[in-house]
Amino acid sequence: MNSHEYLNARKDLPPLFPVEITITQEKTPLSGATVALEVIGETSGTLYFPAGITDENGKAVIKTYGFDGAPAGNYKVTVRKTVVEDVQQVIDAYGDQVDGPGTEYRTVESVFSYADTTPHETEITNNKRLLRLTFDVGKAIKERRQ
Repeated sequence: MNSHEYLNARKDLPPLFPVEITITQEKTPLSGATVALEVIGETSGTLYFPAGITDENGKAVIKTYGFDGAPAGNYKVTVRKTVVEDVQQVIDAYGDQVDGPGTEYRTVESVFSYADTTPHETEITNNKRLLRLTFDVGKAIKERRQ
């Protein structure tokens, strides 16, 4: 994206406010989880999808279409994390050895993955100060994804 496209994309967004969300699992920072904010209630106009991925400290800086922050509003906070195990080497159509698909496992209970079931919510206001939030996603699981 060149600087002109960047400035035009930024003008099309509503004001964004800084949000940092820390995710823990059994009180331990959860790295590599996708954290998304899903609007609660009725909305009009364009929907935005603020999200981030947690680092080794369980912290996600929330971005909206690549820009830091999220629009003001009421949100459900969803958290998803999966791991892939049992990856086997296979030969592709070109004769190269590559990783096969493996088996994907969910490591966060599905209740936290959907806006209609997650207990976590927040309100983002027109405040320029950094909003820091922490949510726990309960016990670690290993559930095979279908």
